[in-house]
Amino acid sequence: AKKFVQAVVSTQSTGWMVEYLYRNNPRFKAQRQEMELLDIPFVQKILAKRPQAPLPLHLRLTKGEAATLIQAGVRGYMARQDAHVQSFREKIKKKQSAAIVIQSAWRGHKIRESITDQDLCDRDVCNLYYGKKSAVEDEGEGDDTETPAQ
Repeated sequence: AKKFVQAVVSTQSTGWMVEYLYRNNPRFKAQRQEMELLDIPFVQKILAKRPQAPLPLHLRLTKGEAATLIQAGVRGYMARQDAHVQSFREKIKKKQSAAIVIQSAWRGHKIRESITDQDLCDRDVCNLYYGKKSAVEDEGEGDDTETPAQ
């Protein structure tokens, strides 16, 4: 995969130029002949600081790979248009929707099962229904500091 990426990056004009000049430096020509663009130290530093966006797919694929992808897409589309495949997909959708209904009913049952009468009576609505005062109302009654008018 690394060689593929290097081949793609070196096709860019600036990448090719950097690689060419780095390899053909007269001082280090023998040491750098096998050096690839992504192996150059200063290129690695630059890419670490500012990563480059990947090339578009049409620039990374060969014509044969692109043809294979297009053919696979067309064959998949044609297979999905087949009546047998469509009826099979409808059956799967019906089973999935039935499973969702069963799961939601089961979850609701488990929640309702876990709620006790005490949980319901602890709520203010239930207390108001049965005529009990809530804790907030009890505290509010003792706060009447008004003095009668004389």
